[in-house]
Amino acid sequence: MPIAAQGLVNIRFPSGRPAGRWSAVLEKAIIVCTALVMVGGLLGGTSLRDVAGGVTGLSHPLTGGTAVGRIADAAIGLAPVVVLLGLIAGLGVVVRFARAEGIARQQLKWRAVGVVVALALFPLAVTERLPSLTNTVDAVVFVLTLAIPVLRYRLWSIDTILRRSLVYGAITAALVIGFAVVTGLATRVVSRQVAAPVAAVAVALSFVPLRDRTQRLVDRLFYGGRQDPYRTLRDLGQRLNAVPGGDALGSFGHAVASALRLPYVAVQRADGTPVASYGTPVEPLERWPLTYEGRIEGFLAASARRGEEGFDDRDRGLLSDIAGQLGLALHTRTLTAELLRSQQRLVAAREEERRRLRRELHDGLGPVLTAVGLTLDAARARLETDPAAADQHIVEAREAAAQALADLRKVVHGLRPPALDDLGLAGALRSQADRLTVGSPLRVTVEAGELPGVGVTAMRERAAELGGRCQAGPSPDGGAVTAWFPLPETP
Repeated sequence: MPIAAQGLVNIRFPSGRPAGRWSAVLEKAIIVCTALVMVGGLLGGTSLRDVAGGVTGLSHPLTGGTAVGRIADAAIGLAPVVVLLGLIAGLGVVVRFARAEGIARQQLKWRAVGVVVALALFPLAVTERLPSLTNTVDAVVFVLTLAIPVLRYRLWSIDTILRRSLVYGAITAALVIGFAVVTGLATRVVSRQVAAPVAAVAVALSFVPLRDRTQRLVDRLFYGGRQDPYRTLRDLGQRLNAVPGGDALGSFGHAVASALRLPYVAVQRADGTPVASYGTPVEPLERWPLTYEGRIEGFLAASARRGEEGFDDRDRGLLSDIAGQLGLALHTRTLTAELLRSQQRLVAAREEERRRLRRELHDGLGPVLTAVGLTLDAARARLETDPAAADQHIVEAREAAAQALADLRKVVHGLRPPALDDLGLAGALRSQADRLTVGSPLRVTVEAGELPGVGVTAMRERAAELGGRCQAGPSPDGGAVTAWFPLPETP
C-alpha cells in the first residue's frame, strides 16, 4: 500500500488539489482499487511459503468457499492495478515539473527526483532480493523529497503549523516545569496533598498571560512588527526623519522588509522606476499608492511571504499606513533631484555662455581691433609724406572701431536684451513679434501654459510653513508673485 499512498500525495502535490480532471479521476481510481484490495485481504484467502519453497493456499475460515470469499479473492487481484496507477501518478509529477515555471517548478523538482529514484528502485522492490532494503530507501527518499519543498517553500501553510506548534509546545513545557517547581516549593511548607492543588491553581492562573506572551513572541518571529503597527510606524518614521532630503529611502526597503519579514519591498516612482528596493520580487505582488497633496508620487510594492496566497487585512492596513508616510519623502526626493538637475543645467548653460563669449570676442572683436591698430600705424607712417592717404587710413580705422562697437553691443544684448528691462517679458515678446511681422502677413502667437518649476513649488511650501500662501502667475508686465502671511496681533 505504500505506492498507493505515494500516488495520492503525488496527485495533490504541491497545491493540495488535483492538477486537473484526469488527476481527479486517477485519484478516485487509486482510492477505490486500494479499498477493494484491502477488503479483499481481510475477507479473502492467503498463501504461505514453506521451507522447500512451495506455496500453500489457505482459505478464509469464515468466507472460504462462499461467494464473498470468491469476490474477495478477485479483489486481491487488483493489487497490480494499484501499483500501475501509483506509477502513473508519479510520472504525472515529472510531467508537471517539465511544464512548470517559477516557484512551482522549484517545488516539484524535489518530488520529481523522488519519483525517479522510486522508479529506479522499483525493479528491485518487486523481486525476491533486497525487497526490505529497497522499501526502506524508498520510504526515506519519499519523506525527504516531500519535507524539503514543504519546509523550504512554506507549502500547506507550514508557517501556521509551526507557529501553533511553537506556541503550544512552549506553553506545555512552561506549565509542566512551573507545576513541578511550584509543587516542589509548596511541599516544603505544606503536605503533598495540599501542594498539588496549589500548584494546579497557580498553573491555571498563569496559562492565559503565558499564552499571550508566547503568542506575541512567536508572531514577531514569523511576522515581524505586524503585531505592533504603531511601534513599526514610529520606528520607520524616525528613520525617515533622521536623514534629510529623502536619502533614507535608499535603506527604507530593507527596513520594511526586515520589520515585516517580507521577501521583497520596493519604492517606485509613478512610472514604475524603482527608487529603492530590497530582495527579489515574487508573486503575489501588491502595490500601494504614495500620494502628496492629492497627487500620486509613486508606489510601495511588496511581495507576500513565501507560502502565503497574499496579504491579510492587518498587513494591508499597516503597509497602507507606511505608504502614507512615504508620499512626502518621495516628493522631497523628487524635488531634490529636480533641483540638482536644474543646478547642473544652470552650470552647463553658464559654461556654454562663457565659451560663446570667448569665441565671439576672439574670432570677431579681436581681429577688428587688431586691424584698427594696424590702420592707425599706417596713417602715422604716412602722415608727413602723404597727408591725404593718412587721413583715409584714419577714416577706415574709425569705421572699423564703429563696427567693433556694434559687435560688442550685439554680444552684450545677447546676454540680456535691453527690451527685457525696458518692456518686460511680455512687452519684449510683442516687440519682437511686431518686428518680425512688419510688411508681411505673418502672425505670431505665443502660448505658454502653467509650468510651475521647483522654485514656485518651493515658494509655496515656504509660505505654507509660515501659515500663509503664495500665488505666482502672469501679469500685464510679464509675471507676478504674491504672498500673504498672517501677522501677529499687536496688544
